[in-house]
Amino acid sequence: MTVIREPDLATRGAEEPAVPQSRPSNSVTNRLLDDAVEQVSRFEAWFLHDKRALHGLSLSRILAGFAVLGMLVTNFSYRSITFGAGSSWMQPIQQGTAFFETKLVENLGATAFTLFYLLAMLLAVLYIVGWRTKIVGPLMLIGWIAIIESGAFLGDQGDNVLRVGLILIMFAETSEHWSFDARRRRKAAAQASGSGPANLLHNIRHSRALLPAWFSNTVHNLALVALAFQLVLIYISAGMFKTQGPLWQHGTALYYPLQLPQYEPIPWLTDLFTHYGVVVGISTYMAVFIQLFFAPLLLNRITRRIALTFVILLHLGIAVLMALPWFSLAMVAFDAIFVSASTYIAMERWLGPRLDPVKTLFWDVTDPIVDRLPFGSRSR
Repeated sequence: MTVIREPDLATRGAEEPAVPQSRPSNSVTNRLLDDAVEQVSRFEAWFLHDKRALHGLSLSRILAGFAVLGMLVTNFSYRSITFGAGSSWMQPIQQGTAFFETKLVENLGATAFTLFYLLAMLLAVLYIVGWRTKIVGPLMLIGWIAIIESGAFLGDQGDNVLRVGLILIMFAETSEHWSFDARRRRKAAAQASGSGPANLLHNIRHSRALLPAWFSNTVHNLALVALAFQLVLIYISAGMFKTQGPLWQHGTALYYPLQLPQYEPIPWLTDLFTHYGVVVGISTYMAVFIQLFFAPLLLNRITRRIALTFVILLHLGIAVLMALPWFSLAMVAFDAIFVSASTYIAMERWLGPRLDPVKTLFWDVTDPIVDRLPFGSRSR
């Protein structure tokens, strides 16, 4: 009879290697490293894999173009005073400007300047409808700066916001929606593009991408982030500045500027607003609160909607009560990047069927004209 004995502990330890015990600190470190790698991967995917806020930037293009066009149209009747025979009083201001674009118009006569002015307005219209946006955008910006910055009395502080925003969105894709460029790309999607120079000409003619997707996506998203940072900085700095003033602390700051004649485009509406002290106080405090906490309110879907609603109401009040419509329109134009794509899609679904007759008529009229313009889809 064979007796099988249990090996002793010393023998078992020699025959079977001990399983190493993982240290808690190493486990925590691994989790932290995994989280860091995951965050870096998400960061890379956000920047490289797709273009963000295409709906919002398309709306920014449209509203910013309307702001430029509005400034030019409302100041058109003053061009002879600023640049014509009666503009000698403006020469010290014109000579002191730091913008090189103003050199384009400093020696123009009244007729030549009027033509330049009309050309800038035409470029603004083309920018709004999204025709050759990458070319028209910089030309419109140069022409608009040449006019507005030649006279300090032509614009307002919205010029600074609009100028910075237009420079930034030149590096982004702003014609993906609601533009002639988008329509041209859709119509050319099924066409053969060929290869070599033929492919390059096809892409240029139909406003298609010329650079690698990862590169254009990165540049687009960097411009988007820079614009968002600029807006957040504007709101926070404005809110911090307001908190230092005793009138803002007392809730009466909005009352006093609205008593100036320059800020009374609709006197009876201004009087109605300032007549109720409670309304003035609540509006004053809400303006400070929204500007101070604009950035953190964007982090949640519900609070973001609240913040954007009150910001739009704030700018609407500035436009109507303080006669600063183009400043307000410029700010609202770039705030559009914070609205989610799902909201724009829902709005398109609701508005689309109702606007179909107007859209059909518009494209029936414009397509034959656009196709025959230089670089049109039928031009060669």
